[in-house]
Amino acid sequence: MLTDQKQMRCGGCGHDTFKVFTADRTVRIVVECQGCKSTSYIEPVPSKLTIEWGEGEGCITVF
Repeated sequence: MLTDQKQMRCGGCGHDTFKVFTADRTVRIVVECQGCKSTSYIEPVPSKLTIEWGEGEGCITVF
């Protein structure tokens, strides 16, 4: 459970469920709203992304 964090929602439809994809290998991440299918891009600067595992059994991974 994440505490002191604000949940994000789609700015278009207000939906709160997203799918996350790699866009350009490790440079950009695409987040797709599952309500209206709009997309947002996340681009870390510098282009390095570190994933740390939090509490619980769920881990984000690439299929």
